[in-house]
Amino acid sequence: MWKKEIHKFLENNQLAFETIQNQSVFELIFIPEHQLYLHLIDIHIFQEYSLPNTYFQILSDSYNAQNQRIIHLWEDVYILKKDLVHARILTMIGTFTRLHARHCIIKRIDKPTADNFLEINHLQGTVNAKLRYGLFLKPQYVERFMGVVGQLQPLLIAVATFSGGRMMKEGERAGTRSYELIRFASLKGHVVVGGMDKLLKKFTEEHPVNDVMSYADRDWSDGRSYDKLGFTKIETSEPQIFYINLKTLERLSLNWLTDDEHLEIYNAGSIKYIKFLENKKALN
Repeated sequence: MWKKEIHKFLENNQLAFETIQNQSVFELIFIPEHQLYLHLIDIHIFQEYSLPNTYFQILSDSYNAQNQRIIHLWEDVYILKKDLVHARILTMIGTFTRLHARHCIIKRIDKPTADNFLEINHLQGTVNAKLRYGLFLKPQYVERFMGVVGQLQPLLIAVATFSGGRMMKEGERAGTRSYELIRFASLKGHVVVGGMDKLLKKFTEEHPVNDVMSYADRDWSDGRSYDKLGFTKIETSEPQIFYINLKTLERLSLNWLTDDEHLEIYNAGSIKYIKFLENKKALN
């Protein structure tokens, strides 16, 4: 049923697609106009096969090498976050509302505000972070770009969360201070041009930063957005193991579940990126 919904979604958005045979045990949809593949991973089919944990990683390598993108769309992710999945796919093919960072202000935000925004607008939801920043559209632009009349306060349209600083003790980066960009999300169905740049600039102004590390989830990304932001690709990590509750479809990242209610799965791995910064204050 959920795969038929995907077909209907593509048809409703006038996206021509074809089903690719013999390249996966799962249904593979190709959208030629955008060189984008949707890999529809059915949980029951996954249970029937003993696939190597590099299965999805190898597929990503193959398509990325041809400058094509592939989304490994798991059944549980689609069912639990259908609207967000639809919005994310449309954004990847260029169908979104464009906003501009120059019309925004940045504020530090509290944990409840960040958590609520990320749960709604990030496919992986929220996670613990020490530092949280919000990008707010100024009131005078809310009606112009969002169609909201009478908005008197800035509107939160993007969130970035960071770890605390870590002093590197070994290797070439010894003595430098590193932070991790843990989450970034913009309002569902919107792209904020220059938004992440503006947030990073504000963050580095307020903290003694030599570099910012982050990870691209290869289930959804080939890392090109990090390349555009001036990050350097460091390495590709091994697939990460998750556990799906077969009744609730909740995902856990624990490593001790062995009961019949949970299924062990794995993603396509991730790509580690670092943005190196010249910050003399951080070295003192």
